[in-house]
Amino acid sequence: MASFETMKNLIEKLNSNLEMKNELKGWNKTFQFNITDNKEYYVEFKEDGSAVLKEGKAPVANTTFSATDKVMDDILNGKLDGVQAYFSGQLKVSGDILLAQKLVSLVKKAK
Repeated sequence: MASFETMKNLIEKLNSNLEMKNELKGWNKTFQFNITDNKEYYVEFKEDGSAVLKEGKAPVANTTFSATDKVMDDILNGKLDGVQAYFSGQLKVSGDILLAQKLVSLVKKAK
């Protein structure tokens, strides 16, 4: 599951970056990733600004992304623009679209 491993690395970087954690304090958001050809996973942002990656389906998600593992991995690695993937139908987003944009900026910062 390539996108899960990429997300795991990004979360580790985020959790070790004090500046980013301070920026995310009190955020308390959950993002669901429905990987159409692999397992689902989600990311929870906690009160202290840290993030936790878990396999499965989140009890409640603010934003849900649906794509193949390759498309999601390419987005997370910066090989594919998320907006282009969305408008070309490779990525589906439901829930709070503005939070999706915030997550994209976080991913870019975490690299």
